[in-house]
Amino acid sequence: MRFLLTLAVVANLALLAYGQGFFGPPPAEQGRTPRPLSQRNQQMLTLAPALPPEFSPQ
Repeated sequence: MRFLLTLAVVANLALLAYGQGFFGPPPAEQGRTPRPLSQRNQQMLTLAPALPPEFSPQ
C-alpha cells in the first residue's frame, strides 16, 4: 500500500515537471513562436527618474 502511494506521488511530480517545462518546452507553448524582444511593447515601459541621495535606503 505504501508503494502505491509513493508511486502516485512520483507520478504526480513527474506530470507537474512535464507541464511546467522542466523537460523542454511546456505542452501549452508548443507551436508558438516567441516574438523577438524588439517587437514587444517597448512604449509601455516607463522609467522613473533616479532618487536623490537623501531618499536612498542605507
